[in-house]
Amino acid sequence: MAVDRELLRQFYDLKQLLSDKWAPAILVTLAEGRMRRVDILSTIHSFSYGEEWSDRNAPLQDSILARTLKRMTEEGLLVRTEPDTTTFPPEVYYSLTPPMEEFLAAVGPVREWSRRHADLIGRAQAHRRRQSTGADGTGE
Repeated sequence: MAVDRELLRQFYDLKQLLSDKWAPAILVTLAEGRMRRVDILSTIHSFSYGEEWSDRNAPLQDSILARTLKRMTEEGLLVRTEPDTTTFPPEVYYSLTPPMEEFLAAVGPVREWSRRHADLIGRAQAHRRRQSTGADGTGE
């Protein structure tokens, strides 16, 4: 069986693209359109992740969001508009770049797959939680 090296590389490239803890939440939030940082933060805080979300007790801080938005902009995932100097304080908006809009549109079949195989995903998540906390729940 021949190994599809290109497919493997593409998987790792996508994993790297989305490896930041908050990048998926930011991308999903901005799928609705451009937003100011304060609105992005508020929207992400309003999400209900469910029991399987391992970081639910560590909410996104504004300083972390600012750094993440800057990095994602530098990487070409987001567009940062120049400040509107007619308002005080000046308003800065963030939006998805066209390739990221295309990426989110292409995720549709993956979303459907994850719905059909929610039991598999749930088992894998539960296993990872057990492994990270230890069999006795102590983390050792």
